[in-house]
Amino acid sequence: MVNILIKNKTIAIILAVLTFILGSIIITGIIFYVLGFPLSSISEHQTFLFLAVLVSAGLASIVYGRGSKERASKATVYLNESLGLELKENDMWKILRVVEQMPPVVVNKYVTMNINAVEEFESQIKEYKAKLTRKDLLKIKEISEMPVPELQKVLNNLYLETKLEQFKILAEPEAKPLIELNLKELKRVLFNE
Repeated sequence: MVNILIKNKTIAIILAVLTFILGSIIITGIIFYVLGFPLSSISEHQTFLFLAVLVSAGLASIVYGRGSKERASKATVYLNESLGLELKENDMWKILRVVEQMPPVVVNKYVTMNINAVEEFESQIKEYKAKLTRKDLLKIKEISEMPVPELQKVLNNLYLETKLEQFKILAEPEAKPLIELNLKELKRVLFNE
């Protein structure tokens, strides 16, 4: 898959809207042409129109996601400078896409219920651990041993760089027990502590 990123978020929004509109029109036309329905029968075949709109919304979402390059760039620079990481912009873009997939409501639920996310994803974490270098593991260990208030400061700064509400929620004092629990569990899974 080609990984073309759009540098400007405004352009990404405009392109996503155009993709949605044009995609809906073109896909509807193709469906009606292939099935041999006249366009005047749209009201009778609303299911196909809905399908075209759904596919177009998916395409628009992909286009919009490409617009987080600017955000990924800022976050990469910040994390590399503040934590001494060697993240690549493309890796940060993937991380931000994962964060965007988890709605703030869900993050709030994790905070209020103090959910052990590491336990939920333990098998994936162990799978990913096998791909990490010794240097990567040492850096993760160093970060996992940082005091939680310091980590929350990093999360708050990530929020300021990215405007992702999820980081802001995790930077608030109520999230401290959640972060402590999940760091403890992460150390158990990654370092047998």
